[in-house]
Amino acid sequence: MNNVVSIILALLVTIIMLVVAFRTELLRESPPAPQSPPIIPPYSFSRFQLFLWTLVILPLFALHWGKLGLAEPMINNTALILLGISAATTVSAGVVSSAQQNATTPAPVKANQPSAGFWADVLADNNGNFSIARLQQLVFTIIFIGIFITEFFPTRVFPTFDNNVFVLMGISTGSYVLGKSLNV
Repeated sequence: MNNVVSIILALLVTIIMLVVAFRTELLRESPPAPQSPPIIPPYSFSRFQLFLWTLVILPLFALHWGKLGLAEPMINNTALILLGISAATTVSAGVVSSAQQNATTPAPVKANQPSAGFWADVLADNNGNFSIARLQQLVFTIIFIGIFITEFFPTRVFPTFDNNVFVLMGISTGSYVLGKSLNV
């Protein structure tokens, strides 16, 4: 019975997350203040990355619980660290954006600019230029999500990544946040 409930729960969580992401401003930068005329804020790279990991781990968490049938579902350190890195990236990017918006010297702030489209927003820096740091982090995120999913499904047990994966994700995240803070 837990298996059927977990599959329904995983599908429900996935659908709700996708509906919320596409029908709200969840994946967009927070504009500093209401603007006249109102602009559609650009998409946020860090929010998108956190959304991707959450979209993967939450449904798999439900499926994992269904397989084990435990009274208390369990999650491993790999999933927690991946969510933590993504959450830290989102918070760090928000702090950098807030500092840039409140700076006394004018500098381009992405949240003040209208959206140029999903991929252009996600892969461009505050100046609107293509960012290799963002591309690198996106590619690593997609690769590790693919590995995570393909390792999970044969056994429905969370995979365990080597510490070097976390170091790599940390370096990639650091490059992104530093580039964002320097407007490059």
